[in-house]
Amino acid sequence: MPLPLRAIIPHEREYYVEPSLLLVLLLFGLLVLRVPVAVSLALSAFATLFFYEGGSVIQLIAQRMYPVTRSWVLLAIPFFMLAGTIMEMGGLTRRIVNFSNALVGFLPGGLAAVTVVASMIFGGVSGSSSAETSALGSILIPAMKEQRYAPRFAAALVASSACIGMIIPPSIPMVLWSFVSGESLGKLFMAGLIPGILIGLIQIGICVVIAQKRGYGIRRPFSTAELGRTAGDGLLTLITPLIIIGGIVFGFFTPTEAAIIAVFYSLFLSMVVYKELRLCDLPAVCLKAGTTSAMVLFIVAGSSLFSYALTVMEVPALLTAKLLVFGSTPLSFILITGILYIILGMIMDISVIILLTGPILAPLIARVGLDPIQTAMIYMVILAVGLVTPPVGMDLFVASGISGLPIEEIAKECVVFVFGMLLVAAIIWFVPATALWLPARVNF
Repeated sequence: MPLPLRAIIPHEREYYVEPSLLLVLLLFGLLVLRVPVAVSLALSAFATLFFYEGGSVIQLIAQRMYPVTRSWVLLAIPFFMLAGTIMEMGGLTRRIVNFSNALVGFLPGGLAAVTVVASMIFGGVSGSSSAETSALGSILIPAMKEQRYAPRFAAALVASSACIGMIIPPSIPMVLWSFVSGESLGKLFMAGLIPGILIGLIQIGICVVIAQKRGYGIRRPFSTAELGRTAGDGLLTLITPLIIIGGIVFGFFTPTEAAIIAVFYSLFLSMVVYKELRLCDLPAVCLKAGTTSAMVLFIVAGSSLFSYALTVMEVPALLTAKLLVFGSTPLSFILITGILYIILGMIMDISVIILLTGPILAPLIARVGLDPIQTAMIYMVILAVGLVTPPVGMDLFVASGISGLPIEEIAKECVVFVFGMLLVAAIIWFVPATALWLPARVNF
């Protein structure tokens, strides 16, 4: 059984600040020393609890860290990551790019628009923006360089468009939000579809304007024959998002089951239909997907112990009281928490942010008169900004590794795309139907 609150930290008021301050200082100290995030979370929590209570808290490690990783909802994470890895290594990603090129390659800066469309399609399968950046960046960044795009713009576009992967269903951050908030994962997935498409359309518009202004790209004539050929070649790949989303909408399977189906369907296409993935390649596929999945689930486990330490120090209660004072109206609440998420997104991984703040914010959303699904979508879009803002923007690091450019150069080019994403967050606020129309029409 978990240790009672009184057994760990006494209730005298003078202890409310000291343990929590030590906890935060330890966490940031470990992060500055480049200790892995999951280890930093678990170690700072354990050290603080051990300092105030002693060896009796050792049992908390197993009690708090292991059970959370057995969640049925979280099981979707490794399967969606595995599906994305199979697509990348099995030739499916290339077919998505070819189709996108035939569809929008005629626009000014056509290859830039292709990048956005390919991100939207790929995001409908993998749910991971970092996997999307890696898969599409390795193909499109060199291709854009050949068409006289500035390397920094090419890298920034790939990183920014990959953010759509955490908005368009399926979405691993939405899996985590469902886990900490108790909201229906199916409704969250449906709510992300229209905002994700809006972000994609805005990014295409930005690409067209920038390409015309800077003279980027080589325009190609639209060809119905080419569109038909690439659609035929990649048809089975292109309908993968429809199978996943349609199956969830019509109740054929749950989001977690959809992740498993995505894996087997991607395997079937890669090994049987296109025959570009061999049996001997599977260990490398599983190792790559397993490494990334383990990293996320280890963060989940570490944040569970860290959240428990915060709880026994009554930090959530104090934060709740402050938020209800300063954010007593829906607009003030969303502004305060939105700004908080923008700041946290610059210094912390999205998974950590959701796992640490979700349990505190989720119960308050309804209390201040906000719709939980609409608010979750606003948070998802705002958190997506953190993927392309230094110093911790994950997509920036992946794009930097592919392009060989410093993240500072790439981040400057990402600014215009960041404003585009924040515009979509504002649209969700002022037009709630953008997030609520689809979930209202589907029974989960």
